[in-house]
Amino acid sequence: MLLSLLHAWRDFFIAIAAAGASLIGAMFVVVSIATGIITRERSAASHAYLTSTVVHLGAVLLASLLTVAPSVTWPSFAAVLTGGGIVGIVYVALLSRTVAKFSVDWTDTLWYAALPIVAYLSFIGVGVLGFVANFHAVELLAAASVLLLICGVRNAWDMIIIFAMRPKHPDDNRTKSTDR
Repeated sequence: MLLSLLHAWRDFFIAIAAAGASLIGAMFVVVSIATGIITRERSAASHAYLTSTVVHLGAVLLASLLTVAPSVTWPSFAAVLTGGGIVGIVYVALLSRTVAKFSVDWTDTLWYAALPIVAYLSFIGVGVLGFVANFHAVELLAAASVLLLICGVRNAWDMIIIFAMRPKHPDDNRTKSTDR
C-alpha cells in the first residue's frame, strides 16, 4: 500500500529533491561570493545562517529520496522520518541561540528557527502517522518538505543580499580622503 501511494507522489518528490539539491549547489556559489566576508570572527554567524540552510535543504533531499526507495515499508518510513524530525528539532533548538544573538530582525528568527521547527515537528507527525499506516503521512511530508524548501530559498536569497551589501574586508568600509 505505501509503495503504491508513494508512486502516486513520485514526480512531486523527485521535483522537490531536485530543487533541494540545486539549492544546495547554489549555497556553494553563495559561499564563494562570500570569500573575504566569512572570517573567524564571523564563523558562528556563518554557521548559523549558511550551514543551517544547507542542513534544511539536505533534509528535504533525504526525505524526498526516502519516498523513491524501492523497498520502503511503513515502519521504516515512519522510523526514519521520526528520527529525522527529532534530530532536526535538536539542531534548530541549539542553533536558535546563535540566530537570536546575530539576528538583524524578527524575520531571521522566523525563517531560520521557527518555521524549520514547524517542519521538523511535521516530520515527527509523519512518523506517527506512518506507524499507523495512515495515507495522510505522505501529504504531511509533502507540506513539511515544501516548507523547508521555501525556507531554504528565502534564506539563500537572504545570504546573497547580505553578502552583496557587506564590504569584503573590514577595512573596505573606510573612505579615503581622495574618494568621493
